[in-house]
Amino acid sequence: MRYEMPDFDIAPIQITPQDFLSLDIKCWKPAKTLHMKKTLAVINTVVIVATIAFNSVASTGGINGNTVGGMSDKYDTLFTPSGYAFSIWGIIYIGLIAFGIFQLRRAFAKGKENDFILQIGPWMTVANIANILWLYAWLYEYIGLSLVLMLIILGSLMVMVVRLNMERWDAPFPIIVFVWWPIGIYGGWIAVATIANVSSLLVSLEWQALLNAEGWAVLMIMTAVILNLIMILLRNMREFAVVGIWALVAISVRHWDSLPALQWTALTGAIVLFLVIVVHGFLNRATGLHIK
Repeated sequence: MRYEMPDFDIAPIQITPQDFLSLDIKCWKPAKTLHMKKTLAVINTVVIVATIAFNSVASTGGINGNTVGGMSDKYDTLFTPSGYAFSIWGIIYIGLIAFGIFQLRRAFAKGKENDFILQIGPWMTVANIANILWLYAWLYEYIGLSLVLMLIILGSLMVMVVRLNMERWDAPFPIIVFVWWPIGIYGGWIAVATIANVSSLLVSLEWQALLNAEGWAVLMIMTAVILNLIMILLRNMREFAVVGIWALVAISVRHWDSLPALQWTALTGAIVLFLVIVVHGFLNRATGLHIK
């Protein structure tokens, strides 16, 4: 008896750039959705690894003979925190690696919630490519361009915050730890770095209008405090503001006993943020992580 194979008409799965940017994921076919998730998870992880590698090369002076720290010293500003504050990049990298592994496992595992991958879309990749390009711009002393790239990083992270609706619903423990926290901590530091980048641009332009250097630094510290308060009160992102506290304390430490105005402004801002975080956490204790 002879068996003939049926003639299946299988169309290839096509994913357009518009699909990556689309918020309307409910109308996609299951096969296309699954393929999209796997594709995004792999691309995000590869770019995360590349970002960490490029940052490692930059820290050793492998680009244009400069290092990020050396350039920060050249365009030193009073807003720049004490050197130890930059060790937070280690925590950011660990968080990004954990995020990459988590999304890969969710993308390729059956029966696991992984819609967050589509909600993030290409924006993690955009943020990290901009991170790599920022290194080149900064180390080649294109300070204005570096600020534009920093704003792209910050904007991409904020898009993810909105698309994930972060901290505004009672998410499962793994989503909070492996998705929300890496993005929140990354965003918290980039927010501070963006303000520092603005300050460096002013130094490169020898800007002296309106305020002196100390006055501009006080204004930028206040801007950082207000930004972090907004993220706590409007987005419930306490982890974002914890990074702000870390930076403000480091600014205070740097100017301790040398510039009292900056010392106390930064320290006061850190204390205000800490108290607001404590009160906010207490008022929202019913959905705290310890409950999960």
